Amino acid sequence: MALEAVVETVVAFVREHESWAGPVAFLVAFGESFCFLSLIIPGTAILVGIAALLAASGVDASILVPAILWAGFGGALGYAVSFWIGRYFKDSVHKIWPFTTRPHLISQAQEFFETYGAFGVFLGHFFGPVRAVIPVVAGMFRMREIPFQIANLLSAFIWATGVIGPSFYLVTFKDEVIAFLAAHQYTVAAVLFLLAVANSIPRPVLFVPTVLLVLAFGSLMVVGNGNIPLILLAVAAGAFVGDVYAYYKGITHKEDRARVWPFCATQKQHADARAFVERHGAVSLILSKFQGFNRGLVPLETGSLERPMLPFVGMSAISAVLWSLALILPAIVVGTLVARA
Repeated sequence: MALEAVVETVVAFVREHESWAGPVAFLVAFGESFCFLSLIIPGTAILVGIAALLAASGVDASILVPAILWAGFGGALGYAVSFWIGRYFKDSVHKIWPFTTRPHLISQAQEFFETYGAFGVFLGHFFGPVRAVIPVVAGMFRMREIPFQIANLLSAFIWATGVIGPSFYLVTFKDEVIAFLAAHQYTVAAVLFLLAVANSIPRPVLFVPTVLLVLAFGSLMVVGNGNIPLILLAVAAGAFVGDVYAYYKGITHKEDRARVWPFCATQKQHADARAFVERHGAVSLILSKFQGFNRGLVPLETGSLERPMLPFVGMSAISAVLWSLALILPAIVVGTLVARA
């Protein structure tokens, strides 16, 4: 079932059974954070749709607290169960689906966890590519339960608040917000340009918020019949500028590339990105745009390898446009759901 169909099915159920909004939010958040379901459940998009639906139905804002609590507990429980699975199965986790078909998920989460430790558990709720695998690795590494659960609970409720709260209030005051954005479309485009540039920096704490903000602004512009080509151009231009800047830094910092963005990437991550460029050539720019954290390292390593500029610029332009479309198309889906609500 396509992403839009899944979201619409769940939101339609909540529309007909509003009293079930809390339990549904719990189940969706659990699936989004549980290692075996997170890859197939578009939890964040569903929660955004539920919050938008509740706001459009005219319910009082007091419903937000129970909805956030339901979602927070669901997300925390999904993470906790994933942690206990990692602790129990330990070395045999790789024999369980989905890790049998996607073994790279464990290695990615392991690098993430080794780099950030308990803070990585906190970040994990906001870092889509390895969201529900991080607690499995934390369990495999025998991380102490209390620090894990503290980081888990804090991040789960912050994540739930960040997903549900803004969606609810944006729909509640959507006419005012849309009118403001419609009157300042070029300002919105400039903000999206800067967000896209910031997203090119390989830092997890920046990666997810910038993506969510682009999605939010794009959704509102769709609802308000805004200038979508302008938004696409702004996001693509920001991604392109970010690539070119990283390429330049790679050329000028060949020997100390890890210092270009402090506290962002390990030597191994730089080495892996370089190997990725050497393996895939110019096409690595396109592939890396959909690899989360790695997308900011590939242009840097391309520059450090002194690859020709013209092929780099051409592939960067293509990858920027594709990345812009990949971000704005979900915004169109969310915006369409909000408009129907």
